[in-house]
Amino acid sequence: MHIDFPNKNTMLLSGEVKTIENYTDIKNAVLSFIATGEKVLIIEITDSMTITSAIIGFFTKIIHRDGINLSLLVHDNRLYSLLEDLNLIKLFNVRNTDGL
Repeated sequence: MHIDFPNKNTMLLSGEVKTIENYTDIKNAVLSFIATGEKVLIIEITDSMTITSAIIGFFTKIIHRDGINLSLLVHDNRLYSLLEDLNLIKLFNVRNTDGL
């Protein structure tokens, strides 16, 4: 997995997101972002068909605790379906690139 910030409010995740190290890397990047005082974050997940429960929990926490306006832009229909099955489409403001 690779993390990049192509612009101020967009975090790009490429590769599979599946290990505890991925969670730690994402958490550290997002916490650094939050420390800048920004409140709007778009996370674009380009390759992964899953995300871990720890990442889902962390995203939920930053929305509720830190007041982050989070949006997920997913490229894989399987990940979109997973988030839909977990009733997270509205909470995470999930958009599928196929729907753009």
